[in-house]
Amino acid sequence: MKLLLLSLLVYSASLGVILYVIPLYSVSLGADKMFVGLITAAYAIAYTVSAPLWGKASDHVGRKLALTLGMLGYSLVTFLFAFTSDPAQVLVIRLLEGLTDSSFWTVPPALIADMYVPQDRGIALGKIGTAQLAGLIAGPLLGGILIKGINYSIIFYICSVIILLTVLLVFFSVQEKKASSLETESSSETGPEIKGKTKKGFTVTYVNMGFSAIAFGVLVSQFVVHANEMLGPGKEDIGGLFLTSYYVAEAFIQPPAGKLSDIIGPYRATQLAYVMCTLGFFVLTFAPSPVFLLIAVIIAGLGIGMLYVTLTVSLMDMAPPSKRGLVSGVQNIAWGVGYFVGPMVGGIVATYSVGAPYVFCAIASVLGGVLTSLYLKSD
Repeated sequence: MKLLLLSLLVYSASLGVILYVIPLYSVSLGADKMFVGLITAAYAIAYTVSAPLWGKASDHVGRKLALTLGMLGYSLVTFLFAFTSDPAQVLVIRLLEGLTDSSFWTVPPALIADMYVPQDRGIALGKIGTAQLAGLIAGPLLGGILIKGINYSIIFYICSVIILLTVLLVFFSVQEKKASSLETESSSETGPEIKGKTKKGFTVTYVNMGFSAIAFGVLVSQFVVHANEMLGPGKEDIGGLFLTSYYVAEAFIQPPAGKLSDIIGPYRATQLAYVMCTLGFFVLTFAPSPVFLLIAVIIAGLGIGMLYVTLTVSLMDMAPPSKRGLVSGVQNIAWGVGYFVGPMVGGIVATYSVGAPYVFCAIASVLGGVLTSLYLKSD
């Protein structure tokens, strides 16, 4: 487990570097702002389409093989950036990165779910999420340092080699485990009542995942603008630090949220997460000062981070072991759709007032809590 966490941390830090560098690199090749957005959209579309394919592949060929193949593909594709000469080539490579990178976000939850019994699964999934998020937080900071001292091609070479090393570490050190026979037996019941309940549970949980992604998309697209307006000219860096505090809170809460899911169950933990989200967005709507703004965004980060873990635990608990990869892939589709919708909706409602996007998120959080209470068991 420790070596897997280290691998995911290093890999995601490399992703964060690339995420930071690509827009700047594209502009240096002559891309305008619209084309930079198209490059980002190409990655997102490819990621969303390929996530269930990697999940299904892990169900058939094994978790570790699917994960390492995807990571290896990402390493090789990243290497190609060093040979690009125009923005169109960057778009194609970023599209290929989306197709390969989705394995990194899809397969690990299923891999961990197979390795741990339900009583310990939540905290293990939380640690995975924290490792991935911590790398994404560190990556842009590292990218900002690297870009001042070395050229783009060298950065791509470095990231490609580092990712390749993590592939080797995962392949040779991580021991894949199968679900226990007891769990397999209990997950294979096919009675009509159980199938109906399970199908309803999946649907509601996917909807909840979409709600959390919408809230995330609204926050990351609108918060810095709001913070800069409140803080005034010349303090744009403070708004960025406030947003960074959101990511830190989201990463920090995931292992405790997983542990809480193990203790009180993922459904009750999900309800608590929605309460935190609602509170955070309510305070964001009416924050009278920068201090309240910071407190509110941290609370929202805790709530959304907790939701991601509790919903993942719910899905892995409900899924038959032979379908966990596919279930994780569909989960990533729900997240991707929500993340696509969130910034658009946030931008539209922000034209009415600066607090309108947060009101929308608070309403979505209340609705998600109601759905959880009505359609998911709480015992």
